[in-house]
Amino acid sequence: MLNLSFLRKEFKEAYRTKRFLILIALFAFFAILSPLTARYMNEIIASLGQGVQITLPDPTMNDSWIQFFKNMTSICLIVYLIIATGVVSSEKSRGSIMLVLTKRVSRLNFLLSKLIANITLFTLVYVISIVINAFYTNYLFGTFVYDGFWISLVLLWLMGVFYTSLAICFSVLTKSPTISALLGFLGFAVLSILNVIPHVQKFNPSGGIYFINQMLGGSISNIDQMFNIIFTLGFSLIVFGLSYMIFRKQEI
Repeated sequence: MLNLSFLRKEFKEAYRTKRFLILIALFAFFAILSPLTARYMNEIIASLGQGVQITLPDPTMNDSWIQFFKNMTSICLIVYLIIATGVVSSEKSRGSIMLVLTKRVSRLNFLLSKLIANITLFTLVYVISIVINAFYTNYLFGTFVYDGFWISLVLLWLMGVFYTSLAICFSVLTKSPTISALLGFLGFAVLSILNVIPHVQKFNPSGGIYFINQMLGGSISNIDQMFNIIFTLGFSLIVFGLSYMIFRKQEI
């Protein structure tokens, strides 16, 4: 059974260490910047043209979401992943993990609380960023919903869930937050590179962004999207299960 008092401790820890404040500031900043960039990019480029005539298509609501998802997956997810990789390794380096595990908190409970707390944290800042981006997109373009809007949000959220599991796995493997962060960044880079291989995206937990861009471009492949959702959920469970198997046999 999940230890709720330890789970509450995880939420308090996220606030005390400023993880929540850092992430909400980062996600909110890019949620505001994305529609503004999409709306005024033509004017910015034209002002830098120095007398050269540049003809660009008029910005659309889709451009705002393209910028949003690009920023979320290229900056915000990386920062979140790096922060999340320290949830176990930092306690190992401080030595506080021994105190926690001797207070009737099982190793499964310990990892599960870390997983739930970080998924909740990611979900909260992600939802806030969606609301902010939707508000400014609607204000600047008169609408904010496109075909495949909701499934796009789910695909990116599932990427966040998978990277939470991956971060915990790397955090379990090492005693150094720095090394676990480097492993997390390496894992993110490898999975992102795999997206360029045709037909691999639907099996890749990082492939959600490929299908999001497809939908924003007017192309929808429901079967491949469902494959990606199933595989992302499956890999998330597998990676977390592997983390627990390693952690259960690990000497602290």
